[in-house]
Amino acid sequence: MIVTVMYRNNWFGGDGWTYYPMKIEIGDNCPLCGCKRGEPVSNRYCEDGEFYQVDNWVNPCGHLDSYKQCIIESRELKSNFQLTI
Repeated sequence: MIVTVMYRNNWFGGDGWTYYPMKIEIGDNCPLCGCKRGEPVSNRYCEDGEFYQVDNWVNPCGHLDSYKQCIIESRELKSNFQLTI
């Protein structure tokens, strides 16, 4: 599924001043238990006076997805992608 999350560079060793919404692709299922993830809903948030649209969802299984973990999952999915002809 494709979601929009807030990226923060301090999660990956940056200074913490760089943040922006980014669209990523993650699995349809919870990485912890394999149950279907909740439906993403776009919400408006304010950060340092700027407004951003990002997605939130509630997993029926009760497991929480952090934006950081979703970005890591998305990167792993991309690195495991293999094109077969």
